Amino acid sequence: MMKKAIIKKGGSGYGKPLICVPVVKKRREDIFKAAKGIVERGASVLEWRMDWYEQVFIWTQVEEILKGLADICKETLLLCTFRSRPQGGELEIAEEDYRMLLKRTAESGYADLLDVEVKELSEPLTVFRELHQSSIEILASQHYFSHTPETETIVKELRDMKELGADIGKIAVMPQSERDVLHLMEATVSMKEQYPDYPIITMSMGKTGVISRISGQVFGSCMTFGAVGKVSAPGQLPMEDLKLILDKIAESLE
Repeated sequence: MMKKAIIKKGGSGYGKPLICVPVVKKRREDIFKAAKGIVERGASVLEWRMDWYEQVFIWTQVEEILKGLADICKETLLLCTFRSRPQGGELEIAEEDYRMLLKRTAESGYADLLDVEVKELSEPLTVFRELHQSSIEILASQHYFSHTPETETIVKELRDMKELGADIGKIAVMPQSERDVLHLMEATVSMKEQYPDYPIITMSMGKTGVISRISGQVFGSCMTFGAVGKVSAPGQLPMEDLKLILDKIAESLE
């Protein structure tokens, strides 16, 4: 059962973006230790990167981790993500196994949000419908680690995620120039204008795209990813720095 409000709209776009911090650890005890530290530092969202866990293909072990993380994340949103290797993750996974992992995670009731890689599924609409039967919120995602699509393509993919039934749409891109960052931010504004009640997460990775990680409350991205220790994607800022910057921007917009 859902126990927390996922996104609260307010201010500009969806207000100050939630800060999500990933846990990228292989061992059970390290996962729990990292999670406790992230929650104590005040992250809004904790993302468990399941593809890093050494026992991820043994469901009983995964379920124990989920239960432990849910206990730690009493007031913090728990996002569960298996990032496949084609999408920048640690492991390969067969589609059948991926679907089963998503299904079991949703049915466990421990997670608040579930990342679903749209393009790694042959029948995403069917999967979305199955997962929503467990009353979990779906964060549909797509990552481009080599380039940035055109603005129109980014908008179309986010719109397609919405039509599939995603509760939140996410696209991350790799810029080859400053203009690529503008394409991403223009797409974000366009989605905010067209679908003001549909929360999205957008980011341009690497040093060139760092501005996109702190400008969500102006352009319309509802969540940004920071780091406590090891980063999970190029360009992530330390959580404490990110929080300070977002607070200052929020103050200037009041």
